[in-house]
Amino acid sequence: MANVELYYFSPSGPCRSVLLTAKALSVPLELKHLHIWNKEHLSPEFTKINPDQTVPTIKDGEFTLWESRAIMRYLVGKYGGEDNSLYPRDLKKRAEVDRLLDYDLGVFYRTMLECVWLPMKDRTEPTKEQEEKVVKAFTRIDTLVKDKKFLTGNNLTIADFAIVIGFAAEYIYPGDMSKYPNAMAWYKRIQELPYYKEVNQSYYDLVESMKKRPAEQS
Repeated sequence: MANVELYYFSPSGPCRSVLLTAKALSVPLELKHLHIWNKEHLSPEFTKINPDQTVPTIKDGEFTLWESRAIMRYLVGKYGGEDNSLYPRDLKKRAEVDRLLDYDLGVFYRTMLECVWLPMKDRTEPTKEQEEKVVKAFTRIDTLVKDKKFLTGNNLTIADFAIVIGFAAEYIYPGDMSKYPNAMAWYKRIQELPYYKEVNQSYYDLVESMKKRPAEQS
């Protein structure tokens, strides 16, 4: 199996969801780190590869693809074998995964980014509307996994890898996460995967460094 090139920024949520997928599939990656804050993704060399100048981006031989959820689907489709439960071939089961990936893209990840991450980064107090959005999002996950091990049933899927990245905002969320016992139990299951800490440590390191940053540098 030839190595897939992955252009990524290690703390990036979408990049980490792709890394989780690759780890689960044992797909070897040739990692190409681009420091977004240093604008390395805007270089002429990378722009030739991806004119949208976004990470994650993969090159698999002559094939280039970007957008994390598309990459996750592709990796399972090519490297997951005939019947891989990470992205099931059964149309109804696959539709459930696709629905959650769309929900994550349109609602969940954006909510955590705009209503938890950015207020922490900018050292501002979340508005009442932002807090309501966060509570609604966490409650939605808590309801989804009420009677299941994972988001769509008893099998881990790429929907779990996508949504857990946003859910990790609980690390900086000042609210009471004990209100979401089902979601927190699900979160713990994902964290117990042997590759979870390796993939996500850069995120926790970034959070800790930002907490120590003087206010004027926020």
